[in-house]
Amino acid sequence: MLEEVKKDISEAVAKAIKRAPHEIAALLEVPKDKNLGDFALPCFKLKTELSPDPIAIAKDIYLKLQKPRAIEKIQLAGPYVNFFVDKNYLASKTIFEILELKENFGSGSKKSERVMIEGFGQPNTHKAFHIGHFRNVCLSDALARILRFYGYDVLTANYFGDIGMHVAKWLWFYLKFYKGKLPKSPTSEWFGKIYTEANKFYEKHEESHQEVSNILNKIEFGKDARLKALWKKTRDSSLKTFSEVYKKIGVKTDVIFYESKLSKIGKSLTKKLVKEGVAKLDQGAIIVDLKKYGLGVLVLLKSDGGALYSTRDLALAFQKFTKYKIDKSIYVVAAEQSHYFKQLFKTLELAGFKQAKNCHHVPYGLVLLHGKKMASRAGEVVAFEQLFETAKKRAVQEILKRNKSLNKKIVDNISEKIALAALKFAMLKQSSDKTIDFDLNSMLSFEGETGPYLLYSLVRARNILKKARIKIKKNFVTKFEQSYEIDLVKKLCEFREIVSKAAVQYAPHIIANYAYDLAKCFSEFYENCPVIKEKGDTLQTRIALVQAFFYVLRTALNLLGIEEITKM
Repeated sequence: MLEEVKKDISEAVAKAIKRAPHEIAALLEVPKDKNLGDFALPCFKLKTELSPDPIAIAKDIYLKLQKPRAIEKIQLAGPYVNFFVDKNYLASKTIFEILELKENFGSGSKKSERVMIEGFGQPNTHKAFHIGHFRNVCLSDALARILRFYGYDVLTANYFGDIGMHVAKWLWFYLKFYKGKLPKSPTSEWFGKIYTEANKFYEKHEESHQEVSNILNKIEFGKDARLKALWKKTRDSSLKTFSEVYKKIGVKTDVIFYESKLSKIGKSLTKKLVKEGVAKLDQGAIIVDLKKYGLGVLVLLKSDGGALYSTRDLALAFQKFTKYKIDKSIYVVAAEQSHYFKQLFKTLELAGFKQAKNCHHVPYGLVLLHGKKMASRAGEVVAFEQLFETAKKRAVQEILKRNKSLNKKIVDNISEKIALAALKFAMLKQSSDKTIDFDLNSMLSFEGETGPYLLYSLVRARNILKKARIKIKKNFVTKFEQSYEIDLVKKLCEFREIVSKAAVQYAPHIIANYAYDLAKCFSEFYENCPVIKEKGDTLQTRIALVQAFFYVLRTALNLLGIEEITKM
C-alpha cells in the first residue's frame, strides 16, 4: 500500500514540474523523524527552468502540486517537500484488503517463467547430515516458497553426491574394519562416524591410498560386480537416513539428481567440447582455459578418465533445461564454490549453451561451531538428528515452564514445531552470505529475534480472536486513535514490497527480519491498546487489526517454512 502511495506522489510531482515519475520516485525517502512526514522529497538533485536553488524548486513544487488522495497534508521544510499520509485512509484500505485476500495478500501476479531451485542440502551419501546441510535446506525451501508465492512456476531439486573419493574411502574402511556388517536401522550420524574414522586412518597410512584409488575406479568403471552391489546397498541405506531427516524437517523436492547417473553424459559432453575447441587435452586431463577471463583453469576430466564435479555439472545443466523445460536455474551452494560456478557458467557460455545466462548461484556462508569451521573428515560436525533431539528437549522444558497442564501428546507435537521454528529462523534471519556461529541457547529463546518468539506472537493474536468471538462487519467505520495502531498498519503495508524484494534478490532474510519487526510492532500495540474491553467502532477496528496481523505474520512464517502452532 505504501508503494502505491509513493507511486501517487511521484506521479503528482512529475506532473507538476514535467519530469518522469521514475526520476521522482528515485529521490523520495522516508524521514527518520516521524514528525517530518511519511515521505520526503529532497530537491537538491532537481533542476528546473525556474531556478537551480533547491529551496526555490521545493516551493515551486509545493505551489503547483495537486494533493494525492492518500495524502493528508504537504509541508515545506527548506529544500524538502514533506508528505503526510492520511493514516485512516491508509489503514482502512490496508486492513480491508488483507481481510479480503487473507493469506494471498502480498502474492505476485502469475509469471510465465519456470524456475528450478537446486539445493535442499545436496548431501553426500555415506556421510552425516549436519547443520551445514540444514542451512542449505532452509534457504532453498524458503526461496522456493517465496518465488512460488511471487508467481513463478517453481521446481525444487536435490542433488546427491553418491559417488567419488569419499564413497571409496568409506567402502574401503567398511570392508577392512566392519567386515560388511550393516546395522538394522543406521542413521546418517552412523555413516558419518565411519567416514571420519576412514579419513583419519587414510591420512596416517599412505599405503591405503592406492587401495582406495582402486576401489574408486572399480565403482566408476564397473569392474567389480560384488563391490558395486555393496556400494548400491550402502548408498540406498544412506539415502534412506536422509529421507527420515527430510521428513522431520518437513521438506520434499520435486526432482532428485544423482552424481552417479551423470558421469557418462558428462564425459560425452566433455569430449564434444574438445572437438569444438572449447576444451583441450593437458597432460592427459581435459581442461578449459579461462585465464583470459580472469577465471584460471577448469579441469573437466582427470587424466585417468575419471569424472569430476565439473564433468557432472555440465550434464546436469543440460538435463535441467532440456528434460524439465525450465527458464532459469538457481544453484543454492556454499559461498566457497563461488569461483567454481563462475568457471562453470563461463564454460557453458563458451559451449554455446544459450541458457548459461539464466544460471544463477545463490551463495551462503558457513555454519561455525564455537567459532570454528566444521569438518566431516575430522568428525567436527553437529549431526542433524542429534541437534533436533536436543532442541526438542529444550523446547519441552520451555513449554512446561509456561503451561504444565498440557498432555504429553500435545507437548511432543508443539515441541517439534518450536524446535524447527527456532532452528529454521536462526538459519534464515541473516543474509545468506553471512556466517552463522551456532548457539542453540539463543536460538531457542522465547524472547528476542527468534522463531519461538514469532510463534508466541501468532498464538497471542489467535487467543485474542478466540476470546473476542466477534464477526467483523463488512465496511465498518475504522477508528484509529493510537500511534501504536498506525505503526502496526504501516508495518502491515510493507509486506507486499518485502515479498517483492525477497523474491527479486533471492533473500529470505528480508522476510525473516520483517516478521520480527512486525511481531515487535504488534507487541507494542498489544501492551498499549486494549482490544476485548473496547466497544463499537474501536472494538471492530482493533479486532480487524489483530486479524490482519495474524494473516500477514502467518503468511510470512509460512514463506520461511515455519509451521504455526495453536498453543504455547
